[in-house]
Amino acid sequence: MDVFPLYMPGLMILGTDTDVGKTYISTAIARQLMSEGIATGAYKPACSGSIQDGDSGDYYWNDIELLSESINQTFPSERICPQKFHAPLAPPVAARKEGRQIDHDLLWQGALWWQDQVEFLIVEGVGGVLCPLTENTLVVDFAAELKFPVLVVARAGLGTINHSLLTVEALQNRGLCVAGIILNDVDPELSDESRSSNAEQIQQWTTVPVLSFVPFEWQSNLLHHQTQDRIDWVQLALHPSRFVIKE
Repeated sequence: MDVFPLYMPGLMILGTDTDVGKTYISTAIARQLMSEGIATGAYKPACSGSIQDGDSGDYYWNDIELLSESINQTFPSERICPQKFHAPLAPPVAARKEGRQIDHDLLWQGALWWQDQVEFLIVEGVGGVLCPLTENTLVVDFAAELKFPVLVVARAGLGTINHSLLTVEALQNRGLCVAGIILNDVDPELSDESRSSNAEQIQQWTTVPVLSFVPFEWQSNLLHHQTQDRIDWVQLALHPSRFVIKE
């Protein structure tokens, strides 16, 4: 399949690992953009790990539910994520357990569909940047096809210097533009002195800006805590070489 670029602004949200808060950051950005009157789409090319509702017995995917809510449930869930699998494994492995295979063309067509629907598109990755996305490609390969600037979400605690720098290096080695890094506190009960110095240490070793540290207590409403100084995500996507703050 020929891959054509998307002629619209957007960001690809990738993580240093799984469970670092990619969906949380993606939905917070989407809610901010929607509150500013910017028609926003949310897309996750594949999602694995379903949850069964205890009452109805139906299965749902929490990431997809949260992404849908962040854009006011304007679009069908199939447009937000065209390929869903039950096992909490890398998508091609989860697909094999169901006797299925990831459709690479559908991944790209699903992204392309948004071009005429919204003004800005947020694309959330799967796992870390070197996580398998199909039988033959990694998440970073899809990001390279998409050509959106990348926002890296990393854990705030111990180990994040190494994980963040490795992730940035892997992305840049593939020719991707890394717009920034967000440190997300996902382990509030873990005593860790590194949280106070990790941003500074990461910044010492890379020119990619550390845009924000998100404390755990903000997790319920990041948008509320951005009412004064807010990142201009559209300008960041259009001009990723500079860090833009809204007054």
